[in-house]
Amino acid sequence: MRARRGALLAPILAVAVLTVGCSGDDPEPATKPTVTASPTASGLPAGTPVPELLSGVRCNPDDDGVWAAVGTVSNPTKNPVSYQVSAQVGPADGAGPATTRRLVDVAAGTKVRFALDEIPTSSPDGPCHLQLLALQPD
Repeated sequence: MRARRGALLAPILAVAVLTVGCSGDDPEPATKPTVTASPTASGLPAGTPVPELLSGVRCNPDDDGVWAAVGTVSNPTKNPVSYQVSAQVGPADGAGPATTRRLVDVAAGTKVRFALDEIPTSSPDGPCHLQLLALQPD
């Protein structure tokens, strides 16, 4: 009787295991992640860091220990984009003072130079940190 009961349970267990493994025909998840950044007219998400658009950056002190930063920002899109470039000298803790400049409506497919003079510092020896953000169009 025991051997017969085992023989009957085996097919039932196999069907149960196969049924649990199948949950429907749709392999896609029920919910998908959504993007929360608001796009600008240029396609760049507003408020998003875009450090890859910085080039030729120099940030260092002069002979008197006053820090300055220069560089180039490019706009690879097909529309004008506004940017915010900021420099902070000292630990990257967000607590130190920074200098910020807004670059308004950089033309599509162009590059513009920027300069940030007399950057306040919380550490005279640096280091210098730069941030570039894409902004909502003006």
